[in-house]
Amino acid sequence: MIIIGTFRHSIELEQALVKLEKIGIAQNQLLVVCMDSDAKEYVSAKQKKEDSYSKGIEVGLACATALSVIGTSVGFIMPWGPIISGLAAAFIGFGIGFGIIVIIQKPKIRHSKKSPEVTVIVQCDADQSELVQKAMWTNHALAVGLAYASTE
Repeated sequence: MIIIGTFRHSIELEQALVKLEKIGIAQNQLLVVCMDSDAKEYVSAKQKKEDSYSKGIEVGLACATALSVIGTSVGFIMPWGPIISGLAAAFIGFGIGFGIIVIIQKPKIRHSKKSPEVTVIVQCDADQSELVQKAMWTNHALAVGLAYASTE
């Protein structure tokens, strides 16, 4: 019988392994695998940077619209006229809006505080399976699965 459990890398994992050895599970019947989570952190950091630029463009366009309306209105009394004043105000507004989001609020790369998961695979007899599962659940396993292996 094969029992698979997943744990956070913590003291509970160590306690579960000690309990499994006390039950009578030999070390050659245990397989402990630490799962890698660096790829997910890299993708999320790159995604946050791209989100910052798209948010900067959105805010920049909103500020450009607002300032171009004000610039056009003021342009009727300015010597440049409403068109030039509106375009100049739009460029200034876009620069301000984009600058606030992208330059001042630089994207921060946050590393996950979540510890990596560890998978424990135990090969045991059918009469030990309930004790192994209980040992895993009492030590805060995230999930426990049971597989029946054929002995051919």
